[in-house]
Amino acid sequence: MSRRSRSLVQRVRDHLGFSIVAIGVLFIVLRLLGMRSTLGGFVLSVGITLALNVGLSYYYERRARNPRPRREPRGGGDIRFREEDRRPRDDRRFEHLDPRDRGDWHR
Repeated sequence: MSRRSRSLVQRVRDHLGFSIVAIGVLFIVLRLLGMRSTLGGFVLSVGITLALNVGLSYYYERRARNPRPRREPRGGGDIRFREEDRRPRDDRRFEHLDPRDRGDWHR
């Protein structure tokens, strides 16, 4: 049974505490390093972080409900059998070329 979609207010409440704590710690570290920070910068940073987190929450919920179809792996199957599955090289295609052009430097 799938969960009901959360409302915007619930999402904001879920992410508000994280945003305030994360940006608060960042501003304290910046203050200890000697950089000045203002209350306006703090509020703007919390707002941007909150908007990104809520947006990602919507995105990931939508992706979970509508997953992309899985493609078949290109190599296919067990890699132990790849060498055996290769077609033998047909050297007749290159008979008209000079041996140096064929890549047969050893002949």
